[in-house]
Amino acid sequence: LRVIQRNLVYVIGLGPGITAGEAASPPYFGQYGRIAKIVVNHHHGVNADDPRHGSASAYVTFAHKEDAWSAIKAVDGFWLEGRHVRASFGTTKYCNSFLRGLACNNGDCLYLHELGDERDRFTKEEI
Repeated sequence: LRVIQRNLVYVIGLGPGITAGEAASPPYFGQYGRIAKIVVNHHHGVNADDPRHGSASAYVTFAHKEDAWSAIKAVDGFWLEGRHVRASFGTTKYCNSFLRGLACNNGDCLYLHELGDERDRFTKEEI
């Protein structure tokens, strides 16, 4: 089961040198609201030593759903440093502890601990 997380923004097409701190700053995603968590993943192209061939993606978790929507509207389709940036709501899964009715003791757990809206839930087959 996958769930659209309305306060989570998934972004692709970022420059390969971007850091989590830079992405969370006001010139980037910090201008749209308070960021609860950010994870940046770097993807190396065919020539890892050449920065033109790499890219980065990010999962930006905002404190408020409205801020995530503002960020998506602003950056989806934007060109940044010669790169086409795409942004959408991110998807996640339910925490296994939550599904079993148990408290989650993992402070770094990235999964949901509350039921999402029924229209935002779907199976892998429905994707």
